[in-house]
Amino acid sequence: MIVETWYHKGENNLLDKGASKTDYLKVLQFIDSILVPAESFRKQVLLSLSQLFGFNRSIFWTADRQGNLCDPLTYNVEDRLIQEYVSYYFQFDLLHPQKILHLISTSKALRINDIMSYEEYEQSVYYKQFMQVYGNYDMISVYLEKENKLVGGIGLARSKQEKGFTADDAQVLGTLAKHIANTLAMHTRVEEMENEKLLFETHSNMSSIGMIIVEPPAFIRYVNPAARDICIELTCGNIWTNPIKAFIGQLLADHSTNRLPAYVTTVHSPTLQEVTIHVQHSFQTQASYQRKLQYVIYLVPKSKIASRIASHDSNKLALLTPKEWEVYELVQQGSTNKQISGKLHISLNTVKRHLQNIYKKMEVTNRTSLCYKINW
Repeated sequence: MIVETWYHKGENNLLDKGASKTDYLKVLQFIDSILVPAESFRKQVLLSLSQLFGFNRSIFWTADRQGNLCDPLTYNVEDRLIQEYVSYYFQFDLLHPQKILHLISTSKALRINDIMSYEEYEQSVYYKQFMQVYGNYDMISVYLEKENKLVGGIGLARSKQEKGFTADDAQVLGTLAKHIANTLAMHTRVEEMENEKLLFETHSNMSSIGMIIVEPPAFIRYVNPAARDICIELTCGNIWTNPIKAFIGQLLADHSTNRLPAYVTTVHSPTLQEVTIHVQHSFQTQASYQRKLQYVIYLVPKSKIASRIASHDSNKLALLTPKEWEVYELVQQGSTNKQISGKLHISLNTVKRHLQNIYKKMEVTNRTSLCYKINW
């Protein structure tokens, strides 16, 4: 039933273009075959192109943020060919996406004879010095775009003894390109998110500042090790099954609300002596409009920071003026330039001038680097 419905509706109007029912069935089989884990996806695409459509020599590239092709995965292609292409012959590639951007917007699969005659092609440097050397003749490139952005590409080649690529091949590959590109973009985005999460957790785990991310009213989405330690210290003398939940519960009770307001306060504990609590709200994003906005609670143990600074940067900190010290301490607490201006009763320009002086003396270039230096 699914096959029949899909066949009669058509995919990219292939029926109107004369595609056979066999092509439809193969396209369906292909789409089903590439529903594999991300780590196997590109390999499976090339395998299915070979098994279902007879495209037995191929290279699957991904694209970086600038649209450059990278990270090639091959099927029946020599490693040496890839090495020579990447090091030199890419600049002569007649179907390279950066050379035919004006065509990619309307055609997701292009053959060599879509842009020049075979006679011209046979006289080109790319064919005579590269393609012919490895027994390749005809070629077709598939351009994988998502939201008008190049996310990858697939190059296919055949020898002179094999049948050349046809308009029907280009038509089918153009149909497959949309499905491949959508899945590749999804896998790429998930990988980027996982890498960002790993980077965030790595730096957060090394920080001496505690961080707790809370979704109202009191669902804890993330806690770093420093926050666990500080919460245990703050609840010292009491027996809690979960000191973090107890800490959040106490904050909510103190404010008689299901969502903490943005504020900064200082509390004391037996061993850390002084901890600055800074509650910061998240910003509304397109992805968060249906969810309750999260907020972050930063726990800044001043004695730990002071001891760490004293051991690493005492000479640099000694160069700060009294006013720069005040600005410096407010930066530690997460205050914005505007907040610092209000608390110290100085202009924004003066705050910026103090910050620039602090950056210079601490040998950093911006607020992020300064905070990282503090937390390291």
